[in-house]
Amino acid sequence: MAGNRKRNWGQMALIGVLAVSLLGNALSLGALARLRALRADLLGPAAQSAVFPRDIRADLRTALAAHGATLRPALHDLVAARAAVVATGSAQPFDRSATEAAMAEFRTRLDRTLDQTQAVMLDALDQRAAK
Repeated sequence: MAGNRKRNWGQMALIGVLAVSLLGNALSLGALARLRALRADLLGPAAQSAVFPRDIRADLRTALAAHGATLRPALHDLVAARAAVVATGSAQPFDRSATEAAMAEFRTRLDRTLDQTQAVMLDALDQRAAK
């Protein structure tokens, strides 16, 4: 009789784990669907066509990863500039000119990072076209 109880508890635990797994999957799928809908609402109908095909994206990911030693510090610098915008914008009392200066610095670093990233992408696209 005691063996049956253990087996029943084991089966109940398994059913519970499966139920939690199914719930997690359903929530994940719902969140993904909502994210796609929000992206379409935010970016407009052209968002779907503004994506490179899968094989080109793979080549671009490889190229970006290969240049991680130069891109990673630029991204860290960009995040630090964004943090400065948040810190300045959240400070009390609010200083508009300091926040504008922090935002201008963020844009400068963003432009620099985009220039570096786009150069890597263009080189990868050139190499791909040469094949």
